[in-house]
Amino acid sequence: YANNIYDYFGNSVTCSADGNIIVVGAYLDETSGNNTGVVYVFDRVGNDFNEVGILTGSDTDDDDNFGWSVKTNVDGSTIIVGATKYSIPGSSDEIGSVYVFDREYSVGIGTTFTQVGILTGSHAADGDYFGSDLACSADGNIIVVTARTGQLPGSADDSGIAYVFNRQGNNFNEVGILTGYYANEEDDYFGSAVACSADGKHIIVGAYNDETPDTGSHAGVAYVFDQDTKETPLI
Repeated sequence: YANNIYDYFGNSVTCSADGNIIVVGAYLDETSGNNTGVVYVFDRVGNDFNEVGILTGSDTDDDDNFGWSVKTNVDGSTIIVGATKYSIPGSSDEIGSVYVFDREYSVGIGTTFTQVGILTGSHAADGDYFGSDLACSADGNIIVVTARTGQLPGSADDSGIAYVFNRQGNNFNEVGILTGYYANEEDDYFGSAVACSADGKHIIVGAYNDETPDTGSHAGVAYVFDQDTKETPLI
């Protein structure tokens, strides 16, 4: 479907650890509606790249930006997709959501992709862009989702938040909310980028518009979180 102008195929990409499963987001593409977003899955066999899946969200609507961000676990069996402009019908506007898909292969049936979860943040509100960036552990059971224009109640607008989810079966439990020590001013964009270790115990969050007291304005800060320790800002 990504053959029209402004589909933005390739805005986001991810792959399995062996590089043989490739996931590509096209956040302004559509199979129906207008600019709902589409994610494509390819299997590599030698130098052949076979399209094996086309993912869309069950609750996506026009201009939801499904595919703005994508992430897969180590073996490609779990695919996570951010739809940063998802809006609750008749309620919040552009709060964002994240979809989780499981991939399975069955003899005689082939490859199937099943949507198993939709994530939202407990403090998600209008214009938060929940799903700005994604990270997950190697097994896909720890999922980190950023909302770079979100904020906690009483915090400055667009200071940014990161949410941590723990998957148990098909239940996704929000177990942590991360903010930056210095990311307390308007437009710091904590959560502009995120990564985590294979075991999910170490999380790095970028705030490219942030600064520490001894650096210039908007110099940028990266924060490192350990599961059992406090954050350490890296300049």
